[in-house]
Formats: sequence, C-alpha cells, structure tokens
Amino acid sequence: MTPPFFRIGEGSISAHGGTGVAPARSEGSISRIFDLLDLFSPSSPMIRVEDVIERLGYTKSTAYRYLKTLCDVGLLAPAGGAFYSLGPRIVELDRLMHLTDPLLQAGQVLMPALAASMPNSIVLLSSLYRDRVLCVHKEGPEAIQAEGRSIRIRRARGLPLPLFQGAASLIILALLPAHRVRTLYLSRQAEIAEAGLGADWKSFRGRLAALRREGHMITVGQFNPLLAAVAVPVILGGEGEVRGSLTRILARADLPAGGPGALVGELKETAARMAARLPGTRA
Repeated sequence: MTPPFFRIGEGSISAHGGTGVAPARSEGSISRIFDLLDLFSPSSPMIRVEDVIERLGYTKSTAYRYLKTLCDVGLLAPAGGAFYSLGPRIVELDRLMHLTDPLLQAGQVLMPALAASMPNSIVLLSSLYRDRVLCVHKEGPEAIQAEGRSIRIRRARGLPLPLFQGAASLIILALLPAHRVRTLYLSRQAEIAEAGLGADWKSFRGRLAALRREGHMITVGQFNPLLAAVAVPVILGGEGEVRGSLTRILARADLPAGGPGALVGELKETAARMAARLPGTRA
C-alpha cells in the first residue's frame, strides 16, 4: 500500500525548473526597478527597453531610467545592439554568498557525509525565495543509476523548483505561516488543484496540516518514474521558522522495504545540526 505522502507520477516541471508564473509585482518604486530582473531567464538572457515597456507596462522614459539605474550599480550591463545582460555585480554577490551565507555554509560542512552514506543518491539543500524554492547546494554524483539507466539530475545551485510539486518544495510549503499559505491559495488556486493538493481551501489546508504532522515528505515517480525523493524541513529552533529543506533523491528501487524511517531519521538529524549553526537558534 502506498504511504500517505508517496505521490506517484503526478505533475510536470518546465524545462528550466520554474513554475511558469511570474511573481506578483509591487507598486513601490524600488520594487519596480528590481522587477526588471524577473525578465531574465535561460530562454531570455538579454532584454531591450521594448521588453520592459511591453512586459511590465512601464513608460519609455521610466524603462530607460530603471535600466540606467541598474547598470550604474552593476546589476545590469549594456550588451550591445540595444540589449542588456545581467551585470558583474551579481557575480560578486554570488561569491560573497558562497563565503558568508549561514545556510549554505552549514550545508557545505554537513552534507558531504550525508551524501557519502548512500553513494547512489543526491542530497539537496533548498530555500524559499518569495514564492519560489531555490536549490542552494548539492552534494553527490551527477547521475543516479536506476534499473540499468544513468539518470542525470539537473538541480544546480540557483535553479528554481516548482512550489507545489516535489518533496523539497512541499515540506517548506506545509510549514509556512498561515497567512502566507492563505495568500498563496487565493492567488494560485488553479495550480494548487492541478498539483493534486486540494480542490478547495479546506482540503488544501487539511493536506498541509497532515504533512506538518508527518514532519517529512516522500514522493515517488513525480518527475521520473525510476526515482524517489525524501525531504525534511530545516527549522530555526528559536523561532520555529522554516528556513529551507534537506532532500535526498534516490533510485526508487533503493527505498528500504521496511519503510523510510532510517532515511528520514538521518535527514532530520542533519537538518537539526544544520539549524543549530544558523543565527537566531537558541542553544
């Protein structure tokens, strides 16, 4: 019998791992400037002023002013031919995050041993950014061997994951504050229903409550029929705030016949040690 949170073969993911839904735009001028960065994607690596006008609804003068502001601080750079690309300041900031981000540093220290304990698996550390989940760090091989096939796992740092699909995202979703969950439901009901999380608010809320009680999320065959994933939250001890998730992706055939208890326990122990390293955790 399939356990309560083994989701078999549901859903799909876009080619680049995103949800396909643009985040809601704030009306504040600073937020409006940074909305230009949301126009970039693997399929749109450069933008023009016309893109800003058409996709964000800004006037021509505002679009030029915002592009100049972002270029002045290095977040964008002229790419020639009236195109703009992401700027060198982003590379600098990413390097700084590698050196200073507490969650990433904790993962870099603790995740190698977790990955080594089960060599034919990959361990992911993910965190929530606005309404999307991002891969922060990955440990393990580039591919998992399953039923004679080598399955490459495309979960690089910075790759957005669907918010309503996958173990890494769902365990975070279940632990978000109630007001945030309600806001998400009101704005994205169709996505939630399509993901099989509930056709109405009552069933969606009940599904998340059950997952909170369970304390972990397991999916089987959701993105590949030969793979499974087990995820637990990384919770800040002092506040009870979810800071991310720790996930092991493995061959479906490698799931223990006696149940996932040992896998879940190992992940929870590492997640607790990780949380203990974060600022704000009480001793």
